Amino acid sequence: MKLLITSDVHGDLDALKDVILKHPDITHHLNAGDMCLNPKAYEKYHIISVKGNNDFGIDLPYMRLFDIEDKLILLTHGHLEGVKFGYDRLKLKAKLNSAQLCIFGHTHERYLMKEENILFINPGALGDYHRSYAIYENEQVTFYSR
Repeated sequence: MKLLITSDVHGDLDALKDVILKHPDITHHLNAGDMCLNPKAYEKYHIISVKGNNDFGIDLPYMRLFDIEDKLILLTHGHLEGVKFGYDRLKLKAKLNSAQLCIFGHTHERYLMKEENILFINPGALGDYHRSYAIYENEQVTFYSR
């Protein structure tokens, strides 16, 4: 399993396309919200995404819980869990849902931590000046700047 992890694209379709083209061998692309794009603009890329606090008028769930290759993944933007003020609510949500991987965004800051066998990943923001994203493969996370 090789995951491309993005968040906070904030309407920058060119940045999104560029990153997708750089990694043609990914098995799944997960986005932690705030795409700020019409889903039709990126539907051909088969991105699994959630709704962020800036995704107005977009019909996506705020949280997804799903399994990829026997890995239970919780995907959320993080604004409802208050991640700008700490990670306690996010950690509790991941634990209560038995997640093994918890992917979130909202802070625009890269974050990687393993706690109680849950790996927490924030890829940073693709749509700001850092242009940050992450790749998860073989239990390893690598951060990139576009």
